[in-house]
Amino acid sequence: MPEKNTPYYAGSAFADLLRHDGGLPHAVGTSSYQVLRANRKHPEWAEDLGNTYNHGPMLTFWRGRFYLEYLSTPVDEHIGPGCSLLVKSRDGKDWGKPWVCFPEIMIPAGRYPCADGTIIEVPYEKPGFMHQRMGFFHTSDDRLLVSGFYGHAPHHDICPWQSFGMGRAVREVFEDGTMGEVYFIRYLDYSGWTEEKLPFPYYKRSSDPAFVAACEELLADRLVTQQWREEHGWRDEQIGIEMPRIGRRQGIAENSPFESASSFCWYTVGESTVMGLWKQGKVGRSDDGGKRFTTQYEPTFATSGAKSWGQKTEDGRYAIAYVNSLSSEHRYPLVAVTSDDGVKFDDMACVCGEVPPRRYEGIYKDFGPQYIRGISEGHAQYPEGAFWLCHSMNKEDIFVTKVPVPVRLEVNEHIHDTFEHINDWNIYSTKWANVSPYMMYGTDPCMRIADKDPCDYARAMRIFPKSKQISVALEIMAAGQYEAPLEIEITDGTGTPACWATFGNGRLRVKYGANAEDAFEVPAPPAWHTLEFRIDCANNTYAVLFNGKEFTYGLSRLVHKVNEVERLILRTKPRRHTPHYDIYPETPDMPGTDEPVAERVYFVKGVRTGENIVDKNHPIA
Repeated sequence: MPEKNTPYYAGSAFADLLRHDGGLPHAVGTSSYQVLRANRKHPEWAEDLGNTYNHGPMLTFWRGRFYLEYLSTPVDEHIGPGCSLLVKSRDGKDWGKPWVCFPEIMIPAGRYPCADGTIIEVPYEKPGFMHQRMGFFHTSDDRLLVSGFYGHAPHHDICPWQSFGMGRAVREVFEDGTMGEVYFIRYLDYSGWTEEKLPFPYYKRSSDPAFVAACEELLADRLVTQQWREEHGWRDEQIGIEMPRIGRRQGIAENSPFESASSFCWYTVGESTVMGLWKQGKVGRSDDGGKRFTTQYEPTFATSGAKSWGQKTEDGRYAIAYVNSLSSEHRYPLVAVTSDDGVKFDDMACVCGEVPPRRYEGIYKDFGPQYIRGISEGHAQYPEGAFWLCHSMNKEDIFVTKVPVPVRLEVNEHIHDTFEHINDWNIYSTKWANVSPYMMYGTDPCMRIADKDPCDYARAMRIFPKSKQISVALEIMAAGQYEAPLEIEITDGTGTPACWATFGNGRLRVKYGANAEDAFEVPAPPAWHTLEFRIDCANNTYAVLFNGKEFTYGLSRLVHKVNEVERLILRTKPRRHTPHYDIYPETPDMPGTDEPVAERVYFVKGVRTGENIVDKNHPIA
């Protein structure tokens, strides 16, 4: 068998879709932050529109700030009116309020030609919408352009590009948050569009020669414009990369978008070699700087239609992020694999394994984190110490995920966190259920975990050395007396809980085997308490100490039999198991999700691990 020269996954680990994180190792310190929480009833808390279909995010980093673009429609995919919005952040964790960068437009009634020569009749004026396969472009003189594609569709089963597209719009983004006027950088004349029909002027009509030059620079970038292929169709001569179609995959119809080049991204290896990635496990290679690609379907990248993303990382290695699921309706977990040479990838790690409830019904709203993009090659700046991904969640909320570099799958030294930062924690933090570093009384660093979300949760996870026998201790405080408790688990590397406790409602509750018992009364807050777990996996037992006092119950069995433990998990609600991998329900709108509930706040500090100590009256060091 000839040696492979296009990207492939050489590992043997694959996601178990019975678990939202696939039962995979997590990349240490990887954290996900919610950019937008959709809200139909209170649009002023979201983006002032109340749209519940939000998808297709694009990300860049420019002049010390993150910028993210995403598309939005009221309810469903492919059904307008739709627009694109822009949002920015200084640190990638706290995001401001989005604003419209490409507004809604109307498609005039008329006759529109199709690629196969047929004519589509649009009998009345109808709303168009945005559909972007490319977002940001950095010019050589450090200007930032943002772009998007205006499309429409006769009905939701037809893709809003190629025969039904109007063209690609572009505008400049300025450092003070303002933007230039909207122009079309490319319109689809072969679909019947002319300058006179466009809702915005052609870029060559701009009175700013520097903006025109910026657009010309974008048009001249072969790899950037290749991202337009799917939307513009095969007739656009601007898109000049020679790239033959691959042979048909089983189950994919002839002339399907999946057979052509969908959602292109690339990274370079060496001087002139460019690796390309597309949807559905399609990979390619160019050895002439991107003029011609050879492509093939790579089954080792077990993925479907949720996009893949590849890039060179700060440590000189390579990473590919994708959804490790062959079910396009169940798009989880989001994983990353890494490589030394950009060809052979291994060490699969989960980087986002959360699937919150889908709050709003809508057409084609698949489950999970999906449509992954990162910061493209050629952008002027990149944040240090990590590579960043953006994605939608259930096609209604927008997230970013930070993956520290180098990517690590395990921790080899015992931990003693003092919480000047929480970089080594794996965080899942949303607008209404957030995790952040906090300075108590101005001098006491700790971690704050809060939740006012009626259906989602906040989660903080600390990976520690794999251990058969270990003590795990932390200091914890509740800001109030809450009926719903904080969940505390210690698990193995698949996420199977060995130890379980809840902290709240005036008591610490502990589970041994299948039995949950009220172990300790918790004095009224605010007060710090010490909680310690002493675990012996070989003997299937663990002990819980609260403020130095041990709780004993029967044989003190582990909740589940595990061979070793490696994760401390703090979560503001119980773990979730739905949606199930074997069903794709038409979930109706969830009631009561647009209003926050009373907030619960917890503080954690002094997290540490050590070898298990026989003398139970002796605290761990």
